[in-house]
Amino acid sequence: MSPVRWGIIGPGSIAHNFADALKESFSGKLIAIASLNNERREEFGNKYNIENQFRFNTYDQLLNSNDVDAVYISTPHTLHAELSIKAAGKGKHILCEKPGAVNLIEGQKVINAVRESGVFYVEGFMYRCHPQIPALIKLIKDNKIGKVNKIISSFGFDMKKVIPDSRLFDKNLAGGAILDVGLYPISFSRLIAGVANGKKFLNPYEIVADARIGETGVDEIASATLRFDNNITAEASTAILQNMKNNAIIEGSEGYIELDQPWAPGRDGGPYHSKIKININGKEEIKEFKGSEHLFFFEAELSSQTILKQRLEVPHPGMTWEDTLGNLNVLDEWRKKIGYSLPQDTI
Repeated sequence: MSPVRWGIIGPGSIAHNFADALKESFSGKLIAIASLNNERREEFGNKYNIENQFRFNTYDQLLNSNDVDAVYISTPHTLHAELSIKAAGKGKHILCEKPGAVNLIEGQKVINAVRESGVFYVEGFMYRCHPQIPALIKLIKDNKIGKVNKIISSFGFDMKKVIPDSRLFDKNLAGGAILDVGLYPISFSRLIAGVANGKKFLNPYEIVADARIGETGVDEIASATLRFDNNITAEASTAILQNMKNNAIIEGSEGYIELDQPWAPGRDGGPYHSKIKININGKEEIKEFKGSEHLFFFEAELSSQTILKQRLEVPHPGMTWEDTLGNLNVLDEWRKKIGYSLPQDTI
């Protein structure tokens, strides 16, 4: 069976990760790049040996190419939904970087489009495809720490200062911590709360939130408490102007589990090395995960395999369509609670 022929839209830093991962993939290969920036397009094309005929200077040219089976979308957030809908209309399979849309309204339009066109679609939460997550799910299902009571997770980094020209601080580009990295703790909390309740994911019934809105109008530091069925509480923290632990802890009635690297379990280029620490009554057990694969290999390979199997959604614990919509709904509510609205919220 021939590998899936991928085209990349937007040659940013994360696109390099995906392109590197495709070098290791058995089921997919990179053949095309589209960028509005001539210099970046040529630099990317040269680095990954992309033929000149597949170096497109508009996104539409790539989407119109009959040689491209699937697209990886890694543009600024505000273009994700628009390009996903266009790609679906052209019959392209889609892996779109997170967030798949800037709000639930846009997200629902994307899912409607991919469902109508009958194409594969997944939102790019790479960590969900890493081997440590299925292992974690098994621990929860096996009641290793008893009943899950609390989930604590964070993802934050420090840009040191406000940079108005950066997308991170630009409200018109859906900047801020929540939509850049805060969505990771939310997706993780919903996953674990769901597994603890015998489901694939679970949405909270209540959200309490706080944040610091900066001078450019975006959330620089934010936190949220999520309350789920079965008396499960989750605490999520995020920032773009403060370093955080960037870990995840699941507290249960018999002990706790800690992931030291839940979001990026290893270096981008590999090898990867991460640990799950299990503490029961003061006795610690460590499960290690080591491999030579690129960090994005698992996402690239799973997406390509799913497309070749003619399935439209990745298997759990990957982000299914309903999981993506549930996550966007929580992110909308979090932003609403802190008074951070986007122009797209009124469309």
